[in-house]
Amino acid sequence: MELPSKINNNDKSIQQGISPSGSRDLISNRKFTALVVDSDPICQIIEKAILESQGVETQFVGSGIDALDLLASGANFDIIAIAWVLPMMNGVETTRRIRAIGNHSKILAVTACFDERKKQAFLDAGVDEFIEKPLTLEKVASIMREMKNG
Repeated sequence: MELPSKINNNDKSIQQGISPSGSRDLISNRKFTALVVDSDPICQIIEKAILESQGVETQFVGSGIDALDLLASGANFDIIAIAWVLPMMNGVETTRRIRAIGNHSKILAVTACFDERKKQAFLDAGVDEFIEKPLTLEKVASIMREMKNG
């Protein structure tokens, strides 16, 4: 898996919140927060870097149980990016339980396990968007524009 070439802390366009198309309107004065729920350390690093490149404060956990514990402790996130494959409890069940506790974060299913049945299972559990890995800078920029304008 290759790291996206746009992720570079010295890249002024990323630091200023400029999308790959050159738009400067991605980052509002409001700071967005995200939780990455993925047991793969490489995916955690990549997704965290992509989200942070767009000004999103990001935290990650390695399991659905850890995510639920964090949310139960009072932590709030604007975005939750969740993988299908997680230890002890898969992403679908984790999503279902996150929604059951009344959480209204935008949940992104970010998974390499793509087929229509899995997509539908995630949607039925309450995800807002199903994204086939890898999560890209362009996709995050689009989501951030939508959240800023929504």
